[in-house]
Amino acid sequence: MNQPQSSRRQQAGFSLVELGVTMAISAIVCGGALPSLGRIKEQQQLRLLAQTVMVDLQQARSEAVLSGAGVQLRFSQHPGGSCYLLHKGGQCRCDDSGQPVCTGAAQVLKQEWIPASRRLTVRANVQTMSFQARQGTVTSTGSIDVAGSGGTTIRHVVSIAGRVRSCTPTGGVSGLPRC
Repeated sequence: MNQPQSSRRQQAGFSLVELGVTMAISAIVCGGALPSLGRIKEQQQLRLLAQTVMVDLQQARSEAVLSGAGVQLRFSQHPGGSCYLLHKGGQCRCDDSGQPVCTGAAQVLKQEWIPASRRLTVRANVQTMSFQARQGTVTSTGSIDVAGSGGTTIRHVVSIAGRVRSCTPTGGVSGLPRC
């Protein structure tokens, strides 16, 4: 007995319509996730830069105590970005390209240039912090704000004893108390 030719054969795979619908749904889901991923990336970069500033503050204090010589941390803003220098002896500053310019017997211990293209800034409410030898105390106590383009800020507050505590004035950083 012959079977009728009218029965359809079983097909494996997806139709063009099914693939199109799947691609459209995937594009919508990815489009919604991208802004969140951008915010997460910016917050990670903010945390990394804030941690770098914290380590440099601790290094300045330690270097002053260990070497028996004062150590200065100088902050500046430029059209192309933010800069800070860790140095001892003489005077140092950043030029507009972020390069250190020093006078006398100054020795640069560390230079950090944050270009404006990174959309992060480092600003201090004082121009220079001087860490003293022996006790590690600091003159011109102050605070340093590390801020992202969205306004999220991590603040390091430096006490006269040279100790640093971190907080967030904007509240948008988990794990840190509000200032």
